[in-house]
Amino acid sequence: MSLFSEMKRRNVFRVALLYLVASWLIMQVADVGISLLGLPLWTGRFVFLLLAIGFPLVMVFSWAYEITPEGLKKEKDVGKDESITHATARKLNMAVIALLVLALGGMVADRLVPERAAPVQNSVDVTAESGLEIAIPSGQSIAVLPFVNMSADRENEYFSDGLSEELLNLLAKIPELKVAARTSAFSFKDTDASIPEIADKLNVAHVLEGSVRKSGEEIRITAQLIKASDGYHLWSETWDRTLVDVFAIQDEIAAAVVDALKVELLGGVPHARVTDPRVFELYLRAKAAHNRFTEEDLNESVKLLTEALAIDPEYSEGWRQLGTTQINIVGQGHAPEDTGYAAARASSERALAIDPLSAEAHTNLSWLAMYADWDFAQAAQHIGRARQLQPGNASVLNTYGVMNGVFGRLDSMRGLYEEALVKDPLTMSVMGNLAGANLSADLERVDELIKRMRELEPDSYSADVFAAWRALFAGDAEIAFDLFKQLNDNNGLWGQSMALWDLGRDAEADAVIEEMARVDAGPTRIAFAYAWREDGDKAFEWLERAYEERDYELIEMRMYGPFENLYADPRWDAFLTRLGISDADAERIF
Repeated sequence: MSLFSEMKRRNVFRVALLYLVASWLIMQVADVGISLLGLPLWTGRFVFLLLAIGFPLVMVFSWAYEITPEGLKKEKDVGKDESITHATARKLNMAVIALLVLALGGMVADRLVPERAAPVQNSVDVTAESGLEIAIPSGQSIAVLPFVNMSADRENEYFSDGLSEELLNLLAKIPELKVAARTSAFSFKDTDASIPEIADKLNVAHVLEGSVRKSGEEIRITAQLIKASDGYHLWSETWDRTLVDVFAIQDEIAAAVVDALKVELLGGVPHARVTDPRVFELYLRAKAAHNRFTEEDLNESVKLLTEALAIDPEYSEGWRQLGTTQINIVGQGHAPEDTGYAAARASSERALAIDPLSAEAHTNLSWLAMYADWDFAQAAQHIGRARQLQPGNASVLNTYGVMNGVFGRLDSMRGLYEEALVKDPLTMSVMGNLAGANLSADLERVDELIKRMRELEPDSYSADVFAAWRALFAGDAEIAFDLFKQLNDNNGLWGQSMALWDLGRDAEADAVIEEMARVDAGPTRIAFAYAWREDGDKAFEWLERAYEERDYELIEMRMYGPFENLYADPRWDAFLTRLGISDADAERIF
């Protein structure tokens, strides 16, 4: 008898198949258990190693021993008339079939049942009822949800969130792919919204979700691409690697998404910026600190980025993030404009010198050119290049909308804000810009946006502000006065000064303006209040002061409806020309 026939008679092949199928099931159960218990990544490898070592031992055992009615005996001690290998074979066949059914059932469940890896609360909704009309999503559209932190150390959340954002930014560089903006996608973190709900609210056809487990230098990243309409997993993968491989994994995920969605690229798939793993960790920690947005956290972000860039001075993403953080530090009033904006400009220019294709760095420099330098030609050049690089980027659209508003191109401004809101439908800042842009144009749209803000944040300060302004522009001065008074800040004083004037309480209105000047509420705002009264002389007096002080709000004067009361005054066009935002300047720049 040949060796093959003898191995078949002794059921060696059946035992081998049974062992392999059982091992596969054991690995799946171990993977779930390791994730739930937060065990280190090497635990899975250890289980696999034990199973691998066991395989040849089981093969030898099945060759050397046989099951008999009297129990286990050495094969050489069993006579041919005593052998029951044929009966054992039937039992082994049944065991293999049973395990294969279990394995197949697990695979089908993984494919067909939509899963979420994290618990959630506070769902949100974007509906036609709210006034935000959403088109049918493109088949080549995707939202990247924050990956779930499965590490034993909860402080590793910065890594899972940061990696998700880096993947989102990488995919956003593909012009042919519509990617939901970070603000909206991350609003679903720790909520119980289902995949179809999320996709509907973000107006996308697909969702990329996953998990990250980090233990020292070892990482396990799991990602899956889900078709939102039926929960079908188009693609999924798991990587057990070291931290140094994280950039290659990002590239693999981006390439897999492009392939799964059948995106026809005009260029190649973009690649993640490679740097030292320690630099990448510092960078992700810095972004997490920046997103918390307190003065302490913004300064911590600068510190972490400075440390990272000392290790890798050519890491463009680090310089770009540093520029963004420095801009926000000045914007929050935590640093003087001259030195703060100079530092932000230097960082953003360094980022652009390293990576000329950085739309974010161009956007930073456009913002600085507008608000810090009043160099609108330079601002237009930078934002124009950013639009070429990432035409669907909500931040780029928002900044370009501001630039159009600076030059009085109000219809274009509103259109760009609407487009930005489609790309990033759950961001309060764009809703606020759009609400402000419609105060003199479409109060029904303002109502819709205020309602939406309150749905997202019931105690929304922005909604309170725009509700007060909406009442004022609708002619409900008494209601507006009460709402502005409740704000109890500079915005409140500003609105009260105009509401009191409309109510005929001139002396009180004057007293509020004096208070605004005392607390330095801003010369442009005081000029605005006088323009509301149609007091041209006082309005221009304060506009001149705003020009001398380089009040950053001055360049937004053409966005504000009440300044229309000054349009017929010959001083208006002369002032616009001096500032560099006249109609003639607009024709030259746009």
